[in-house]
Amino acid sequence: MTRVRVLVWDGCVNVRDLGGLPLEGGGETNFGVLVRADSIGTLTEAGWAALQDYGVTTAVDLRGEHELEEPADAQQRPIRIVSIPIAPRSGPGWNWPSMLDAYLGVLEEFRPQFVAAVVAVAAAEPPVVIHCQGGRDRTGLVVALVLRCAGVDPEAIALDHAISDDSWAPYNPTWFDEAADEDERARRHRIAIPAGRTIAQVLEDVDREYGGPRAFLDGVSTEHLDRLVLRLRGD
Repeated sequence: MTRVRVLVWDGCVNVRDLGGLPLEGGGETNFGVLVRADSIGTLTEAGWAALQDYGVTTAVDLRGEHELEEPADAQQRPIRIVSIPIAPRSGPGWNWPSMLDAYLGVLEEFRPQFVAAVVAVAAAEPPVVIHCQGGRDRTGLVVALVLRCAGVDPEAIALDHAISDDSWAPYNPTWFDEAADEDERARRHRIAIPAGRTIAQVLEDVDREYGGPRAFLDGVSTEHLDRLVLRLRGD
């Protein structure tokens, strides 16, 4: 397995392997276990070939039905798609006062879905792709919980999360300009605020309110969670 974090899969702009992240107490996470991405539904044929060449046979898709490129896109690809929609009532636009409010609200509202997503990742043969639409928010929340369970340093989790901001930054001006009105434009600017520190605040809140990520993921069996942690840590 190539030890490269940022992966080039044509059609996606925010793909990276979660290997190489520092663990508390020394060492780093293994490559070839978990890949985070923006929607793989936008992959070109070359992108799909790159995904398969990487060894991916399962993708966990956190998008809502309204976000799918076409209703049958999952059935048209030679990998297993596990659909676990995390689609907030406020819509895919994350229409909260702040991203911290959004993240905490989604964790509370969709706790069973976060549990299901982690179970799906643990049950599949690695490497597994987990993605939503942009690969930052919903994907980032699942990833942060898993990485923290594995003992990844919180600062490293925040820095990884911030890479998504950098990945999307070149595309934001066009996205802003395409807004239908000023309210929508303001909302998009709010969404695009860098979220690395926000995910660190979320992890602190999970520790305080739930007793830590393992407690938050209470519905994940010890067998599943330990299996995933062992794959990531390799010890």
